[in-house]
Amino acid sequence: MSHTFAVKWLKAFRESAEAVVALYADDFLFEDPILGQSITSRDELLRVFAPYANKDTENGIGINNFRIDEVVGDERAAIYRWTWQAPTAAVFVGVPTNGKVPGARGITFHIYDSDGRIKREESFWDCATAVRDLGLPVDPTAVAKIPARV
Repeated sequence: MSHTFAVKWLKAFRESAEAVVALYADDFLFEDPILGQSITSRDELLRVFAPYANKDTENGIGINNFRIDEVVGDERAAIYRWTWQAPTAAVFVGVPTNGKVPGARGITFHIYDSDGRIKREESFWDCATAVRDLGLPVDPTAVAKIPARV
């Protein structure tokens, strides 16, 4: 799909969960392996997307700002590289922000149906850097310290 569709998709998040879900096919699969989500229900997708349309700067949910950085694809499938920040968020994945602005970079893969609606979505994003930036200790070298199994 085009950069125009990507912008429409992300702007829909700021409008309402209903506006986003309207871009999905009747029969869809949404997956976010980072959060352990695999969703095929419109009601569940509405629930998951609802916080992204938050407009209240005082409630701690945060104002969600997405930016499309790159689009590669065609009318059948696309990959979007994006950046996200949530100014005024009090908590991010259970971590208090303590006045810092949580943010992450990620990629989303879409497959579209013949009407141009999202049939399959899979998103991957950098949660480790985001929580490290909020002050949690994240040691990427710890993987190298795990003894190899034979």
